[in-house]
Amino acid sequence: MRKMGTTINRSPWPPALLVGLAWLLRYAHDVGFGRSPEWVGWFDQSRYIASVRALARFDFDAGQHWYPPAYAMTAAPFAWITPTQPYLIADLILVTLAAAAFARAMRPLGIGPWLAAAIFAASTLAIPLAANLWIEPWTTTLSAALLWGLFAVMAMLLDTDRPPATGLLIAAGALAAAPALARPADAPVGLCALAVAAVVAHRRGLLTRRVIGLVFAGGLIVALPYAVLYLAIYGPELSGYIISGKNQGFAFDDLPWKAYVLLVAARPWFPGTRALIEVVPFLLPGLAGLIALAITGTAAERRMLALIAAVSLPLLAVQLTYTDFQPPGMWLYHNAHYLKWLFPLGGAGLWLWLRAFGRWRDWAVTMATTLALLALVCIRPLPRAVGDDRPARMLLFRGNVLRFPGEALFASVVVRDALGTMRNIHGFHQVPDDRGEREITITRLFTGSAERFDPGEPPPYNVWQKPYARYAVRLSFGWPCWGARLACQLPR
Repeated sequence: MRKMGTTINRSPWPPALLVGLAWLLRYAHDVGFGRSPEWVGWFDQSRYIASVRALARFDFDAGQHWYPPAYAMTAAPFAWITPTQPYLIADLILVTLAAAAFARAMRPLGIGPWLAAAIFAASTLAIPLAANLWIEPWTTTLSAALLWGLFAVMAMLLDTDRPPATGLLIAAGALAAAPALARPADAPVGLCALAVAAVVAHRRGLLTRRVIGLVFAGGLIVALPYAVLYLAIYGPELSGYIISGKNQGFAFDDLPWKAYVLLVAARPWFPGTRALIEVVPFLLPGLAGLIALAITGTAAERRMLALIAAVSLPLLAVQLTYTDFQPPGMWLYHNAHYLKWLFPLGGAGLWLWLRAFGRWRDWAVTMATTLALLALVCIRPLPRAVGDDRPARMLLFRGNVLRFPGEALFASVVVRDALGTMRNIHGFHQVPDDRGEREITITRLFTGSAERFDPGEPPPYNVWQKPYARYAVRLSFGWPCWGARLACQLPR
């Protein structure tokens, strides 16, 4: 059995600095310096920048701070240095910190700091569409750095059976509290990490009042100043962003279908877009490598993988079930940034997958795991035509085929059926296709006779009209639709 994870003691900082340099070079190539990038006018980024500039001049008007101010706080100290690109320095620092934390978190898996840095750089910067998610400012850059920082601290806590150092416990509490403050939907990160750490500490007889108190103090060190800032901006009320996210909501009962169309294959439900592994294909063998190591690895390796799984799976479930996260926006509006924290983990899994070929036992388990995952993704939820007497997931309507995609996606569309009225974005999503538009439900299935009204359509489509086709979900087994397009055509 391998004995890894305790002999790799080199510092992660030199290779992490090189990752930061690689990120800067990619930024220079894709964006350049000294001018305002195109994304400064986008919805999210324009609000980030407004918040940064407001904080830099100590302006706490709630109208300037749509998103939680944590991400803006990272850039506010540098706003005067790079005024046209206020997140340049902040994102460079965050990527470097994330790379260093990733290297430390991978130590129990037998991955040294230089190899970890190479994996981080390759998995985040080599694929252009994936690199965009790290080059452009997104709150998830901060979230990813916090997540990998938390994994790194937890790895250090798991590495020893002795009472943890005071600073390490305070850092654990601070990093457990911070994700929820940066992005409220990331609250499961800290909660799940603390739950795992508490179980491990209890089994080792280390869950003392001192440990609990120091972790709690670490959380307060982060939460109290943030609470003061929050009250200064929003007062005792919920911010507009939190209210909007609450109204949008989550559909946890829709997780299997949503996970497939977001992660495996978006077609034929969503034409003209790709799921995550179609753009970042190493995630599939990477997952196989991680699962195989969990079966064949040492106690230290299994412990670290259990921690990663206990934190990552609930976080992934929350992100996938967010009703506004849909395949059309994955790459068109770069909403795949929600999942960019997965890329380094998938890269590490790919390395473990390749490493397994050096030993017969590891190879056999890894191949069996890979085949099992391939079989799983071959279970395809395909459309099946149904009548008004059956609930439907998707309705097809005729409309203006020359319509701008963004206009169709965000139009003020209403669909009414036997159960009531639903609106675009909140109850369903409108998606353009080659004959008009599709309405794909995100809250409940369309029931009974349905009709749609879209005031943005030109005549003769700007009236209440019935769908010309309705589709429910049928499960079939076959190659995913990125490899079997003819078999996955939408029946008309």
